This record gives sequence, C-alpha cells and structure tokens, in this order.
Amino acid sequence: MSEQDRIEIAVIGRTVYLKAFGFATQHNSLGIPDFVGAMFRAGCKYVAFDLADCKGMDSTFLGVVADAATASPHRAGKTAIILNANEGLVRQLRRIGLLPLVCIHEGKAEAPAHINLREIDFVHFPRTEYQKLQKVRHLHERLAELNERNKRLFGPFIAMIEEELRPQRQEGPDE
Repeated sequence: MSEQDRIEIAVIGRTVYLKAFGFATQHNSLGIPDFVGAMFRAGCKYVAFDLADCKGMDSTFLGVVADAATASPHRAGKTAIILNANEGLVRQLRRIGLLPLVCIHEGKAEAPAHINLREIDFVHFPRTEYQKLQKVRHLHERLAELNERNKRLFGPFIAMIEEELRPQRQEGPDE
C-alpha cells in the first residue's frame, strides 16, 4: 500500500463524507464500517463516497459500500451516494451488484468549501488479526448477500476465512 492510498472522512450535517485517494482497499477501509455505524447511531442518514481521486477498489472496500448502503437504521430510500465515479469504477459497482442499492450522482460534485477531511481514527480499526479477519469476513458476507453470482464468487473466500478463524476461536481470540 502506498502512502497516497488513503481514505479521509468528514461529517457534514447528517452525511458522512468519505474521499478515497489512490486505491481503496482492505488496508485503509476496515475502520469505516464501525465509524459509519457510530455516525448512523448519532443521527447521520447518508454516506457519500467521493471517488474523484480513486484509482480502484478491492472487494473489501466494495463490501464497505454494501455495508453503508444496507446498515442504516434510517432506511428511507438510498443512504449511500457515489460521487465522481469514473466509468471503470461504476462498472465495478455494477458487476458486484451495488447499483440498485446506491445513488450514483451524475456529473462532477465538488466537496463543500472549508471541509476538514481527516483519516479515520485508529480506534475504529480492528486491533488484532482475529478482529481483522472477522471484519473482512463480514464485509464479504455483505457482498455475497447481494446476489447468487457473488455467493459463488466470494463463498470460497469466506470459507477460507472461517477456517482461519476456527482455531483462533477455539483458543480464544487475541484481545
């Protein structure tokens, strides 16, 4: 992962605004679901993913988008908004089955003036390898729930993670 690969956030009114720089991957996105969940509980209703500077997304980040689109307790309409996505990124969202769950903003969207973007605080990221594997499994399960193709695609990966978690669960996860 490059230092330029990062995701920064800001809360604007009732919207969590996330801006991806470089590649949006497992390495920089595992803290997002807990942060977004906390913001939903605090009254936020939307999550905006600004992909203007995003070079690509891995399946874990796509799971983050799926989680944000389906986890809101305020499910009145679509809660995940995709901003500034190029054709390749929209193709990825379509191929994985996320387009019915998200709102794609057409045209260029500018971030609000004087926005204070920052990286997600470390407290929202998994602290142990066990917690990291649990989060990766959860996000891929979200993708598998979207359609049969994803079940076939991610089923073996989810099973592999389950196998890795099983001995740790029996011994007791690292705390």
